[in-house]
Amino acid sequence: MRKMNARVVLAGVGLFCLFLSGCSFSVLGKPRPRMGSYATSTLGTNFIDSTNLGTHCYEDSLFENNGIVYTCRGGHIDIAHLRIAADYTRYLCNKTLKCLMDNKTELTFGLNVEPSTFFVRFTYPENWGSLPPEEKEKAAREVALELGQYFAFTMTTWHEVLTYYGYKCMAILPEEPSAFSWEDIYSNLLGTRLSARAIEDKDRGYNEAMTRLIKEELDALQIQSAKTAHDVSEKMRGTWFEGFVLIDMKKRNLDIGTDDGFVTPTLVPGVCGNPEPQSYPAPTLEAFNRYGFTMRFEIEPKEFEGGKILSIIYPDGCGKKIQLAHDLPLIVEHIKEDHARGK
Repeated sequence: MRKMNARVVLAGVGLFCLFLSGCSFSVLGKPRPRMGSYATSTLGTNFIDSTNLGTHCYEDSLFENNGIVYTCRGGHIDIAHLRIAADYTRYLCNKTLKCLMDNKTELTFGLNVEPSTFFVRFTYPENWGSLPPEEKEKAAREVALELGQYFAFTMTTWHEVLTYYGYKCMAILPEEPSAFSWEDIYSNLLGTRLSARAIEDKDRGYNEAMTRLIKEELDALQIQSAKTAHDVSEKMRGTWFEGFVLIDMKKRNLDIGTDDGFVTPTLVPGVCGNPEPQSYPAPTLEAFNRYGFTMRFEIEPKEFEGGKILSIIYPDGCGKKIQLAHDLPLIVEHIKEDHARGK
């Protein structure tokens, strides 16, 4: 009887996850934390492949399997990072849509593993109040979908910045080695892109659509076996990383799309016959600008490490907030120079 009841409960949770909708006027609960992985052949890394990805679920982890995969055209991909960015894209799409439909001018949000707060102040197009309801909703949905991706990508990039400067989500475990590790930014970007497609899927619920899209995209990137994912990581020991428990990360990917608008993955040399990497465009504000919106998008760091980051933008120590559109690329560029000097 207990086994039967357990199966019924699990089935019920699974069905509940599968039939959740996409962007709606209600604001979803903030996405739950997930534990990411180093893409290194070291203690604790779970290498997986297309046979054991599990089922994506916004609310619960019962049916998911997270870890590191290797793809010929996308390199290593952290599935937990992908799912986190995807679910925050959905969450922020909903939050932004409600804000726009309610004609509110201010929006705040943050990642659930750090205290930094993001602030958005919108300026609406002059004709916004006079638009017919159906036209207004169409525009709001298009803009919210775009901003969900833009906000989520920016927020996950900020997390990489924070951890580079020493922030620890779990207070004890060092995270600096994972900051801008070679798979993180690409994994985050892939999550935002797949989430947008899942939200727009009219035939499936969000979780069902995400489960399908993750597998399809990884197949398109030519996902390899779990053994291959491990072996190509081990191949880069001493070149991209050192260590078995405590990691010394030598290889990072700081491409956030600033230079050419695209994020390009880091491929392990000599694997899969040296294929062309599959770059993806970083999120843009094309629809947002086309409809005539403007915004002030900034962050107030509340972590101890935030002072180090603020000093890059405000050498005189007077600033409290970072203007993300302008300042984040400058901070990442500073990290590039810092990393190039071997710091």
